[in-house]
Amino acid sequence: MVSKAQLRILAWLNKHPESLETSWDVTREVSLPGIAEGLGVVRSALNLPLSKLERSELIFKRMAHVVGGGSRRRQIYHITPKGRAHLEENDVDFSKHRTTFEIVGNPPIIDEIFGRKKEREKCLEILNEKSLLVSGMPGIGKSAFVLSLCQELAQKNTVRWAVADQFSDYNTITSSWYLDELFPSDIDSICLKLQNSEDILVIDDINLVSQRHIDSLQELVGKLCDISKVRLILISRESSGSFQDLSNFKLDALDLTSCCAMLGEHTDKSNRENIAKSLGNHPLALKLYQPEYNVPESSSNVIEYVENVVLNGLSKQQKVMISNLSLEPVMIEAKNSIIAEEIDFFDEQNLVRWDGDRFFELQYLIRNVSRSNMSEDERKAIHETLAAHWLIQESKGAKENYFYHLSRSNTSNFISQLSEQIYRLEDFDTAALATVVSDSIYHNGPEKNLVYIESKIAQQRFEPAIIRKNLDHLNGDELLEMQFVLAQIEGRTEDCEQMLDDVLQNQTPLEKARTLILVASQTLEDRLPSSPVSKKVEQKIENYLKQIELKEIGQERQSIIVAISLIKHSIAIANNNFATGLEIIESLSNIGSIDDSIIIHLQTKEAIAEYLFGTKTLEQVTNFVEANCQQIDNLLMAESLKLRFVEVLLADNIEAAKTRFNQLTKPDNFTRSNTSIRYSARWWLVHSKIFSSSSKSSLRESLMKFREAGCGNVAAELESKFHTQV
Repeated sequence: MVSKAQLRILAWLNKHPESLETSWDVTREVSLPGIAEGLGVVRSALNLPLSKLERSELIFKRMAHVVGGGSRRRQIYHITPKGRAHLEENDVDFSKHRTTFEIVGNPPIIDEIFGRKKEREKCLEILNEKSLLVSGMPGIGKSAFVLSLCQELAQKNTVRWAVADQFSDYNTITSSWYLDELFPSDIDSICLKLQNSEDILVIDDINLVSQRHIDSLQELVGKLCDISKVRLILISRESSGSFQDLSNFKLDALDLTSCCAMLGEHTDKSNRENIAKSLGNHPLALKLYQPEYNVPESSSNVIEYVENVVLNGLSKQQKVMISNLSLEPVMIEAKNSIIAEEIDFFDEQNLVRWDGDRFFELQYLIRNVSRSNMSEDERKAIHETLAAHWLIQESKGAKENYFYHLSRSNTSNFISQLSEQIYRLEDFDTAALATVVSDSIYHNGPEKNLVYIESKIAQQRFEPAIIRKNLDHLNGDELLEMQFVLAQIEGRTEDCEQMLDDVLQNQTPLEKARTLILVASQTLEDRLPSSPVSKKVEQKIENYLKQIELKEIGQERQSIIVAISLIKHSIAIANNNFATGLEIIESLSNIGSIDDSIIIHLQTKEAIAEYLFGTKTLEQVTNFVEANCQQIDNLLMAESLKLRFVEVLLADNIEAAKTRFNQLTKPDNFTRSNTSIRYSARWWLVHSKIFSSSSKSSLRESLMKFREAGCGNVAAELESKFHTQV
């Protein structure tokens, strides 16, 4: 006789293909911890049913490498052909493939959730009227509970699940919801995009979002709640008055019957009831339970049980590892962790939780207990150890983790090193870096260098409010620079003009040249695609370029000359002055060491303009663009040309424009720069013209990107057009 517990194990293993049986690398889902997590039971509850299934030849076990679980081989389980046949032939409930509805994003992998029926009914009732915030203490089962809610909701609506952490901002959360498409980055553009959506949007662990990013996330949530069809479900450790548009629902302890089910059927029911009651009917405490543990006499303090029983059984070295893990700010890839070689032990003990097979972190209940027992000196020493660890890692996120721990262990070194890299922010996750710097300011006060770094990050992220609040803490050149930057991104052209001389005064000839080229480029690009350059604008640009002191510039002189030539060529082509454009190309061709891609770029740009002017046929320019773009090594340069061709095609060949647009590289694939921001602005503008269903959202995103690029005039023009549409 195969018990219900055994059938559930068979059904879980049956989801995995036979090909897995001979693989060296296998998913954690077929290991003991993975099976227990998927079935929602205590691991010790699987020992007896697994043994019985193995004796009945319905499953077999072997040693293999679990992906992400350290370098050691671990015991894993597979269903046999006999087991699959048994499911198919004998079990009515488990042999039929239940209809499953995909949840987009990264929800927990759990097949069945015990109990909570009344709570689910109450929350489903709330969701009929408004969005929901589910709160409760760590380990109480909030994520599992919301997953069970979403499994019902997903029968009618698309459910999208994002998990927040200390480095998350609203854009990382939106990206987790919509993995399959490029989404706008402006909050109002996002809301316009979703105004007719009936999606269910989940944010797990929203309480972890830093103070640096919580205001903008609250703004997004508040505005999405105003969209009647969208429903949000936030999961938080504590209830919050910060999200007033949501209904708070506190999740309490699990009912006794469900706790007994989690503990399995291999022990006497009264014994299981005693264990559950003594652990406060707390789901994570139950999962941490091992038969050899002495359970507390009462449920008065789950934290004491974790501290005095669960953690007390670890060796001294294992306790050190727990301390190290407890201070990591976000989930980390197992193979890059400081405890990479011991991860399987902690997994077996259920002390860590996973996102898929690769990323993990300490269980929050364990983490909180560990952190609470540390002195400030101990914390600082651990941060120093972790900084040294992440310094030599080369994985994604390693640099951000390094600076996080360095900021907590050596503030002066942190400021010094980050100041050296402040002009290479495109290499960082700026949401993470913004959090680290903001936290450092909170702990150390508004130290001038820290505030300047925060302002530079805010410039990179287009957050004028952050720059504005920091101006009072800056002085000298840093204050002038940030005032100038703020005027640029707020579109205050006259203020920029008045400040420019002061900005240039203390710069080296090379810095001065770069600033003038940047301002000249912004002035040139501050117009809609295909628009001519007015005489007034042309004179202004010429005035900027005349101030560049080429004789005073050393080895970078050639790159400055090329940049000046590119600006002049763009003016000539915009005004259909092809003779002048040709002269500039010939002049550049005489520079022996110039990159051929630049010449090809200019020739292609000119060919597109000639098609628009009517002197080249569509076939001629099509062949020219395709052939030349393949020769250009710089992807952004090549894609910008292709986008220019699409802009020209829009006027008389919308289908051809749409086909070519869909082949373009999306803006988020490029490293952030002024050029890539302008590419993004143009991309979204074309998107608004091609895809009518999201035209308002895309137009809004385009004008915000133009504003971000310092193109205030075209942003204002598009804003007027946007308000006309709305």
